[in-house]
Amino acid sequence: MQSNKSRGSIRGRMVAVYLIVTTVALLVIAYVTSGLVESFLVSQRTETQSEETVRLAFELAPEMGAENTESVYALILERAQNMNGRILVLDTDAVVLVDSASYQNGFHLPYREVRDVLIGAKQSSYGFHRISRDPVAGRTPESFWTVYYTAPIVHDGLYVGAVLFSAMLQDVEDSVNDIMMKISLAFFLVMILMVLLSFGMSGIVAKPIVELTNAIRRMGKKGGVRVEIKGTDETAELGRAINRMSEQIEAHDRVRDEFVSNASHELKTPLATMKVLSETILYEEHPDPAMMKEFFQDVNHEVDRLSRVITDLLRLVKIDETESGDLETVPVRLDAVTERVVKRLTPLAEKKGVALHMAVREVTVMGEDLRLEQVATNLIENAIKYTDEGSVEVAVTVEENEALLRVKDTGIGIPEEAQTHLFERFYRVDKARSRGTGGTGLGLSIVEKIVAAHGGYMEVESEVGKGSTFTARFPLADNMRSAGGGEA
Repeated sequence: MQSNKSRGSIRGRMVAVYLIVTTVALLVIAYVTSGLVESFLVSQRTETQSEETVRLAFELAPEMGAENTESVYALILERAQNMNGRILVLDTDAVVLVDSASYQNGFHLPYREVRDVLIGAKQSSYGFHRISRDPVAGRTPESFWTVYYTAPIVHDGLYVGAVLFSAMLQDVEDSVNDIMMKISLAFFLVMILMVLLSFGMSGIVAKPIVELTNAIRRMGKKGGVRVEIKGTDETAELGRAINRMSEQIEAHDRVRDEFVSNASHELKTPLATMKVLSETILYEEHPDPAMMKEFFQDVNHEVDRLSRVITDLLRLVKIDETESGDLETVPVRLDAVTERVVKRLTPLAEKKGVALHMAVREVTVMGEDLRLEQVATNLIENAIKYTDEGSVEVAVTVEENEALLRVKDTGIGIPEEAQTHLFERFYRVDKARSRGTGGTGLGLSIVEKIVAAHGGYMEVESEVGKGSTFTARFPLADNMRSAGGGEA
């Protein structure tokens, strides 16, 4: 199991890659090196022995002219021993006259090298031949490479024959094999060194990745996980991303815990109130009808309150789902939506004695009509609820490339320290007053989510005792952006 894990690890794969690359590189180097060495040695050998063969032909010319066969044989026998090979003297018909090995006398040798000097008039020629050696008893036949060197024998300007010098290349092959053995030994030592270096280097490279992996595993079990960041490479950037993700998870967990706590409290309070009221009626032997009516009105009020909390929670869930997908946006007249909401809430403002004013211009944004209506309804309704006297002004304008829905009231205002928390779920500036007006603490959170889903953002300006101004900013629709627009 551990072996399989090692083979599948990054470190194991890196070592394997290093070894494969190194092995291929060394094999290519060995092949190229052996070819170059062999080519150099053969070229050097053929050049030297070709020159010796030409000199031998000059020495043989006088003896061939005098037709002194014994002198020719004595000379080639001596030269064959000195040149470490076999020498044959041929006539102009390529028939062997004298053989230093006394083996092929009288044989006709129609080799290309012989034709080159007797017919082709070349000063010298050579060629490679594979020679098979007669097998010794109990052994397999052997073969080896030899080189045939030829040169014409010229006496008094006439061709009188040719000399053929035969030399084996076995010593060259032995030299190449010896060099290859040394190269192989060196490569073997390099391979061992590469294995050690690969393990060391892969450990250095894989260590940060292993640490990041362990951090991610710990992150799944508990929060507050951070990784140590060193350097500026890709691994360090990955570490920073993991730290940011850990912070986001912690923030999400805090928000979730706060949300669950607040939601539980908001749901528990009306239920507890209804339980107390119902038990009071239940255990009263002769309840007063007037009292029962009052209790049932209170129960009805708590039911409405509970219903509003649940409705707002469902809205938040839908909005959160929308954030992960695209809105089904169409061109929407923001001014028309606002006029519709103002018209519907005018009776509420008149009932409280609050003057509701509206100043809008034609503005088109991309969005969903019902969601934009929720934004306008919540902002205007909140302004009316928290304004005991004075007025609420609603405006739809254009600033540069943005559409603005601005709601300004002369209500109680919001403390500066509370303004940064207004859009948090279940947050209330004045909890007693909010519950008295039927607030759930979710309205502004819903507004902020909807505006953000439309690519916009919220702004708040407020002063205690003087009122508040809430502004929702949206990107203009494409046709409005191309046409431009100024302040209304």
